[in-house]
Amino acid sequence: MSEAVGKIRKVGIVANPKVDDGHSERLVRILEERGVEVQRLEKPAEPTGDRKDGSTDLVFVLGGDGTMLRASRMYPGRVLLGVNLGTVGFMSGMRPEDLESGVEKVLNGALHIQDYRMLEIRMKGEEKVRLAANDAVLLKEKPHQIAAVDVAVNGEDLVSYQCDGLIAATPLGSTAYALSAGGPLISGDIACFVLVPIAPHSLVSRPLVLGEDQVVELRIKERDALLSLDGGDPEVIPAGENLSVGLSHESVKIGRTDEWSWWRAVRRTFL
Repeated sequence: MSEAVGKIRKVGIVANPKVDDGHSERLVRILEERGVEVQRLEKPAEPTGDRKDGSTDLVFVLGGDGTMLRASRMYPGRVLLGVNLGTVGFMSGMRPEDLESGVEKVLNGALHIQDYRMLEIRMKGEEKVRLAANDAVLLKEKPHQIAAVDVAVNGEDLVSYQCDGLIAATPLGSTAYALSAGGPLISGDIACFVLVPIAPHSLVSRPLVLGEDQVVELRIKERDALLSLDGGDPEVIPAGENLSVGLSHESVKIGRTDEWSWWRAVRRTFL
């Protein structure tokens, strides 16, 4: 559900140094001229750890969608506003050439926040919960082999895949790898997730759209597989292991101006 952001007094900045090209310094000047405190200026290639400081009203993220995902791990629960310096930038809410006018709109209350539910991934027998804002990708470990995965939904066996891998994606992640693999584009306000097979060895195989109360169990058969969350470094999942995937109550909060609503972002990015 979308809501308007309140008064903005303090902001954080996360910038990708490879594409920054002075935009973050320019943003700092614009904000300070308008009396906004820039609490922290970060330029990490990778997050150095979660920052749970809740005093920032907003975090500007300068880069592409990958930088947005890193910022979501650095500032969990904070509102993120992306300035697109990448190639896709679907998660962004502003272009660099519009920094001045964009900041004015944000400070004048024209920023709206959308909560996007995350995925929750668990391994059988573990208490650890893994979260993903975009997607959880299960891949074959070796290029010349295939992955064998049994799929059950809410405890009921459904299908067995022989494929290169499987993508579980949120509506936000439906615009990323899942879309390239043939998955549907899902509106950001729908509480669901999608399961998309990658290069399935089958004449009949379609993506599955699952509701918020459904949990998918993935049983890894025959060979080890790799699990990557939001494009991060893969983790080896041994053959015989079971993974459960479902929607989390945790969410990532993305700010958009009226010019960058969900469907306008879809049109500008993909159409």
